[in-house]
This record gives sequence, structure tokens and C-alpha cells, in this order.
Amino acid sequence: MTEQDTKESELGENGEEKKTRSQKYTKVESRNKILKGFQDVMKCPKEERREELRTTIFEFFDEDLLNSRLEVEDSFEKVNIYEMILIMLQNIPDRKKPIGKTLTQWFLDDFLSWMEAKNIEEELKNEQLTDEIQLRGIRKCINYVQFSESLERIFCVSKEMISNERDEMIRSMMENHQFKEASDIIMKHGLVENYTFDELVLPLILFDKVPYVDELLKMSPRFQKDYLRFLDYFVGETEEYINAFFEPYKEKGLLKINVNRYYGKSLTTFISKFFNEKVKQFHFDLEERRDAPRYEQLMKGRALRYFCKQRFETGTMADEVYFEHVKNTLQQSSDRTIAFYLNVLWDSGVHERRIEALFWIKYLPNAMNSIRIHQQFQRFFENPDETMMNEVDRLVDLRQKQSEPEILEQLFVFEDDQKYPISIVKSESEVDELCKELDSLEKGEYVGYDGEFKPSHLVDSHNSKMAIMQLFFNQKVIIIDCVELEKLPNRDEFWSKIYETLFESKKFKVIGFDLKNDMEALYSVQTICDNYKTENIDNCICVKRFVDILNNLDLSILNLEEKSTKLTTLTRPLRKNQIVYAAKDSAAVMELFLKLMEKSKENSVDIDKILMDSHMVMTTKKVAEKKVNKALNTMKWSEVYEILHTHRDASKPVQNISEIRIIADMMVLGAAKNLRLLGAGVLLPNTMSELMKFVEETEQMKSDDQRYILTIPSRSYEILRADYPNLKYILLQNVHSKTPLDLICDFFDNFNFEISPNDGFSY
Repeated sequence: MTEQDTKESELGENGEEKKTRSQKYTKVESRNKILKGFQDVMKCPKEERREELRTTIFEFFDEDLLNSRLEVEDSFEKVNIYEMILIMLQNIPDRKKPIGKTLTQWFLDDFLSWMEAKNIEEELKNEQLTDEIQLRGIRKCINYVQFSESLERIFCVSKEMISNERDEMIRSMMENHQFKEASDIIMKHGLVENYTFDELVLPLILFDKVPYVDELLKMSPRFQKDYLRFLDYFVGETEEYINAFFEPYKEKGLLKINVNRYYGKSLTTFISKFFNEKVKQFHFDLEERRDAPRYEQLMKGRALRYFCKQRFETGTMADEVYFEHVKNTLQQSSDRTIAFYLNVLWDSGVHERRIEALFWIKYLPNAMNSIRIHQQFQRFFENPDETMMNEVDRLVDLRQKQSEPEILEQLFVFEDDQKYPISIVKSESEVDELCKELDSLEKGEYVGYDGEFKPSHLVDSHNSKMAIMQLFFNQKVIIIDCVELEKLPNRDEFWSKIYETLFESKKFKVIGFDLKNDMEALYSVQTICDNYKTENIDNCICVKRFVDILNNLDLSILNLEEKSTKLTTLTRPLRKNQIVYAAKDSAAVMELFLKLMEKSKENSVDIDKILMDSHMVMTTKKVAEKKVNKALNTMKWSEVYEILHTHRDASKPVQNISEIRIIADMMVLGAAKNLRLLGAGVLLPNTMSELMKFVEETEQMKSDDQRYILTIPSRSYEILRADYPNLKYILLQNVHSKTPLDLICDFFDNFNFEISPNDGFSY
């Protein structure tokens, strides 16, 4: 938070005040250069160097004391030692970094020690601590919470004075729509729970202050639930309804976002990403079913409609598969969702689907609670049709017979040849035995790997996407039943054991076809996400990358049957056909890998290099070749985001690009227009005189309010820098040889911008 943000009052901006202010800042800048020479003291404190620093700081105070007692004709030239303290605090070198914070605390402590040594605290307070200076000191206490104790002593203020001024500042900021600044103070002072969602979080959402919303959600479980309810409120609503909701805020000037992010698929995609990323990452206590009922109903309802269509309209889904899909979905659904699907079936008017609705009412224990809201069901059960109920009983018997007992016979990937036996791991002892066997492999061996995932509508923030993992080694397939492992009381321990055995081994290589997607699913396991980093995995080879390198290969050389059943039905116990089809994946990837190795040798390629290039697991997608002068507005936002979101300086505070204000030099107007397209506030001069007018105007502003000067390295820049040394400059290198997007990337590298796939261009 800047001093301007908190309305800290500095000297006025008329000519005399500006001149005096400039003189004082010149003195402070020279002192800062001296203080920078003591940075080694902060990094590795030594008593003698610390004493040197203290002596130097005391000399600053002695000089200010002497100057403050000089008789001057112009009151604006009068030095006030407390004011010099305030200016120094605002300009301490690296003040936002740990090293700068240490220096700030030492500076304040030394001032207190200096006053005590000279025994002039009361004298200074009576002579120089004016009401205006004290007010500025109070505001410093508000902004610099970590230094508040020292500042309170220096400026002789009480906690009551601070809290009164703080509350008034927050109120004023809220009235003036300075919600970011207000929330900063509220968070610093631990006042979050004093405000409602509508008072604090909603205005930040409307002003698109995403980083501040995120911080508030981390601090308040209440806001987490309120935020999700806010999003869930719009699920399934029309665009007209959503626009009407935001219209009053728009009329008050409170709407700075594009509300289409709350429409239809954009909203459900955003909610899904929120659950899969932030809820998991920050361990929010949120559940789709409990906290986002409309979203949960919509997503499960879509899946149920799809299953119904596949079973009863297109006939492409067998009844056995349909039954397992719908059963697993309804068993994890709310009464409202169950009622929705029963109504879909019954309201179709088709006899077969009405039988299906009656089947689920009989099959599901809680279905009778759901049908109470449907009058036609009530009328039917007042006088049930005996013929229909007999059909329902036959369907129940049929589906019960379809449920097979657990497989006890030995299964093989290729039954006829009895090739590649299959084993299933789902208990603690079986996990231990598997890990021992993997540890016993010889150095240089390969392990085939594949994973099957649960349907997305059956995955929430508290369980993983993993359904099974398949491993191929020693001429056999091991299937790890992840669903069963999740039921173990010490499942985190076993997940860690499996992960470390597989992906931290220095003896064997793990071979997978599309390891990026496999790893994304594996990292949906919370304990793996929390304790391991994908960049540390160095024993994986991605066959898909291998194939991309040798893209002239024909994959049909494997001559394996095409898989027609996927394990996403999650039937338990696992059925024979599911086990065999799933097992083929890890065997197939190994055979494919060996074929690729063979093909590589035949073509005399550098196998070691190919294997090295195929090692990456979750790498950033390679940027496609860009057309040299492709305009930014001709690209899709998704393409721009994929490239831009990795260009950021994480050491700097998170910002939104809309907070950045720029004056563009005549040489970079194209890049400046693209930055405006991305949301930055940009002034585009038409002439050199207009450029200089903009520069002179920004020089009159306080440091935190000044615009950045966007230009290129040149003689003109050197002259401008000499004339206006205190302005902020950003230089774009090689503008004539770079594409428009490359230049924007160079600009983004100077900041820590927060951008989202749900953003877009600011037309």
C-alpha cells in the first residue's frame, strides 16, 4: 500500500513547497546511497558494522536537528526532524524486502536511542511535533503495522488515536470506491471478520481485484462459502437475469468487470477450476454438494442427460455400463439432483423411460424423498399400475444378476496365449509387496505406466481423479485400485510410498504414453500435491513426446485390439472385461516404447538425446512458431494467455495490469496499443510536444502516482532521463526485430501480473 493510497498528506504542490520538497528528497536520496553501502550488515550482522551504521544514522539526525534550529525567512524551507523521519521511511532502500524491513526497524530504534542519548525527546515533541505531523505519524502506524510500536513512541500517539483514524480512513476509502486500499488496511489490522461479504469482497470482485479477493478467501472460511454461494447463484440463469443483477452496481459506477464471465459455460468452467485449483491448494473447507448445490445439480444433471441419451436414444451405451454410470452418479447426488433426473425420465412420456424412473425410485434408498416434489409420481403411487411395477421388478432382477462376484481366476492381458498375468493391489500388504518388488528391479529396467480417471462429475475437491494405476514390469501387469486405497485409514502413507517408489527411483525408468495428463490426475491426490514437486521427477519418459520426435512412425505396428471399454464406470468389484482392457494400456505403452527404440536404432538416430528430450513430465507447452508481425488482436485470448501467464517477476507484489498507467514514447506506440488492449491505462502522444506535456504532468505527481515511461534505449532516452531522473522508465529492447507478443512478454517480465484464462481483451 502506497502513501498516496492511504491519503498520506505530503507537502503541497505549489512552487515553493515543491522546491523545498525536492531539496529534502535530494538529501534523502544521498543518504540512501550511504545506507545501501551497509547492506552487508543486514545480510550477515557484525557488531562493529552495526555500530558503524548506528553512528551514520545518528549523524543524519544530528544534521537534521541542527538545520531544524536554523532561522530561515521562508517557513517552507524550515526543516522538521519528524518530517524527515517520515520521508526517510518512505524511501528506505528495498523497504518492501526483508533486508529493507530490517533497516527500517533499526532506523526507528536508532532514532529513539538518539533522542534518549541527547535527552531531548520532550523538547523535540514540544518544538516540532505539530498536529499535522502527528496525523501523518498516525497514518504511518496504520500502514506500517510491523513498526507500529516504535512509531507510536516516536510520534506520541495512542492505540485509540490509531484505531479512530484507521476506521475513518477505511470509511472514506469505501465511500470513494478505493476498495483495494481499504481491504489492504483491513487485512493488515486483522479486521476481516468485522465486515460482510457484500461490504468487502463483492466490491473487490466488481473492481476485478482478484489478488485481494484471493487473500480474503484465504483468511476467512466465511468468505469462502459466501464467495461460492455468490458464484452458484448465477448457475443456470439467463444472461438477461445476470445483467439485471449487476445493473444497479453499474449505475453506481461500481462495475469494472465484463459480466459475461458469469454466463453459462464460462461460469461453470470457472467454478470447476476454482474447486480443482484454489480449493485444493489452500485447503478450503468447501464441497460442491453442500456449498454449490446449483452447480452440483447442473454438472451431474448434464452427465445424467448424456447417459440417458446414449442408452435410450442412440443405443450406443450398453445397459450394464449405463446402470453403473447412473448408479454412481445418483449415489453421490443431492435429493434435488435425483428428483431432476427422475423428472427427466418421467416427463419424456416414453414408457421405457418411465419404467427406468420407477426402477431408480425402488433401487435408491433416498429416492422416495425426492419424488415428493413431483405430483405425477404422487398420483402414480396412490394407485400404482401393476403391469409397470412387474416390469420394474424384472429390471431389478436383471441388473442384480449383471453384478458379478469378485474375480478369483488368474487373468491375462492376452488370454489365448496366457501372456502377461494380471494382479490387483488394493490392500496395505499388497502395496508393501508391490513396492518391495519394484525396489528389487535391476538398474536400467523399464516400468510401463498408465492411469484411468474418474468421470469429472464424480470428482470433488476432497477426492482425487485417480481410479486405477496400471504398471507393467517383469512381464506382468499390476493394477493398483486407487478407489479402494482411498478407503484405507492411512491412505496418505500408502500414496507417499507408491509415489516415492515409482518416481524417485534411480534404478528404473517409468514409461508412460501421455505423462502430462497422467501426472495432473496423480497430483489431484492431496498428499502428493502437498509434498512432492513434478519438477523433481527425472526418471520418466513420455512416449507421446518420443512419438512427436519420431513423427514418421505408424502406431498400428502394435497390432493390439482397440479398447472399447474404459474404467470410468468405477464398478466395484472390478469386472473381468474392465480389468483386461485396463491392463492392456501399460503393456501397450511398453511395447510401443520398445518399437520406438527399435525404429530409432534402424534409423541411426541419437537415442540418448531423444530419451533426454522425452523426460519432461509437466512442462510448459512449447510456444508455436509465431508469425513475425501477427497482430495481438488477431490471436485468440487463450493463445495469448498460454504465453503471457509465465512471464512474471514473482519477487514483486501481485498486480492487475489495469493498475498500471503508462506514457508511450513515439517509438513504441504499437506495443503501447497492445498493452491498452490488455487493460493497461496508456497515454498515446501524437507529437513530441504532447509527449513532453505528459512527462511534465507526471513529474508533478507523487512517486507512487507517476506513470511509467515506456521507451527504447536511445540518445533521446538518455536526454530525457537526465532531465527527469526521478521518473520510472521501462525500456523495450530490439523493438524492430521482435514480434508484438514478444514485446508484451518483455514488458510483463518487469511485473508480477495476475491474469486468468477467463480474462480477455479490453476492446
